[in-house]
Amino acid sequence: MLRPLLVLAFALCAFLSTAAAQESTPAAEEPVIVPNFWDPRARLEQPSIAEVGVIRFLTTDDFPPFAFRDRRGMLVGFDIDLAQAVCDVLKVQCAIQTRPFDTLVAGLKDGTGNAIIAGFDLERAGAEGLIASQTYLKIPGRFISRKDAPFEPGPPPPERLVGVVCGTAHAAYVERYFQHLHVACYQKLSIPLEELRKGVLSAVFSDALGLSFWLHGPQSEDCCRFAGGAYIDDRYFGAGLSIVMKAEDRTLKFALDYALREVYRSGVYEELYLRYFPVSLF
Repeated sequence: MLRPLLVLAFALCAFLSTAAAQESTPAAEEPVIVPNFWDPRARLEQPSIAEVGVIRFLTTDDFPPFAFRDRRGMLVGFDIDLAQAVCDVLKVQCAIQTRPFDTLVAGLKDGTGNAIIAGFDLERAGAEGLIASQTYLKIPGRFISRKDAPFEPGPPPPERLVGVVCGTAHAAYVERYFQHLHVACYQKLSIPLEELRKGVLSAVFSDALGLSFWLHGPQSEDCCRFAGGAYIDDRYFGAGLSIVMKAEDRTLKFALDYALREVYRSGVYEELYLRYFPVSLF
């Protein structure tokens, strides 16, 4: 499941301050590419307010930069602002309630809320008998390497040593598609990151979001950068983040799909993406 993996990644690096995330955009080493997950040819009809009604979102408050408490105790984050943008498009009332992650599905099924926006992916939704909206974000896999040692993942040479976390989808992906590389497996991401900083490894491969925070946090000592492109593969990294609801709420699903696309088309998605992900993930 995508959310637990991302939570673990964030625990390994210092999170950007709330002020930086909300009020400024630090200079990035490479242009920030804003992803587009919406097919411009798809025909989606605008739903009526009466059909949608009030949307009661359930989320957590411990999943930065998606949903977390700032220094004032206010609930902020990419998911929070995205939920509000969706309600603005649909012109409906919007409520957001926080709960522990393990109780979100129960809150959906007992009617406390009618939509979960908290790092769910399609695999988790299907396992719970739920349905999901259009994906609104995917986290690619990426390599990082030292700035003073250029790295490209394609051959040759074969002697480069790449660090991964044992048993993860990222380790399996490297072993499947980059068989020419020598792979070193570690139990915690913090270990290969430190080995990369010291120059022992040529590169580390993991999720781009967790790596981006490490790259621009104090532990990296500004040693490293992204290398090569971004890799998206639903079989390994999941289908991405979606809004989840009960299977019978298909009217709500269609409304959310429409609203998410309109949030992107209006430019609001780009604004939110640049606010919370100022370092290019792609």
